Amino acid sequence: MRTRDFSACRAPQARTGALFLGCNEYRSPRAFLEQLVTWGPLAKALKNAPGYLWHRSYYEFPLRIGLVVCFESRESLMAFAKAPEHHAIMHWLVGTSPETGTGSADPSKAPVVGGFIRILEAEEVGYVNGTWRAEGDELRMVENWQDRSPGARRPGDLPEDLRATITGAGRVRALARALNPLHRRR
Repeated sequence: MRTRDFSACRAPQARTGALFLGCNEYRSPRAFLEQLVTWGPLAKALKNAPGYLWHRSYYEFPLRIGLVVCFESRESLMAFAKAPEHHAIMHWLVGTSPETGTGSADPSKAPVVGGFIRILEAEEVGYVNGTWRAEGDELRMVENWQDRSPGARRPGDLPEDLRATITGAGRVRALARALNPLHRRR
């Protein structure tokens, strides 16, 4: 069912208004392990932050740790970004002094070599089913797909010639990647 009411959803992620996605690549195994120690106070503050809903950390070989965090709103996410625990870990990550904000004279002393943060905001409308529906608990498919914007097509409504072109382009791209020796080394 298409809805704006996610109050019956038991999964906290369903009520997400803003999602934080980030990842850091650590300079060394030691820095990687130090992050695990510095994470404790931040995790505690995160779980107690107003608007916090859920989070998961993820690992990518060899020295990357990422984080996905759901907040009720962008405002609650941004309020948490101002927390002292968040400031402390950010200064540690980039190798700057929390008191002065100035960096180390040697950038190679920062624990990370790079990182990113993306903030994604949820659309107001989404879909729910079964017991997660606020209006009822029927478990069924959405009967009428509703266009998000004028001119949008339902999934599967592409004309055959256009669908063949898209499928063909995907196959050509996959073949080109498979044959490219540089792509195989990554």
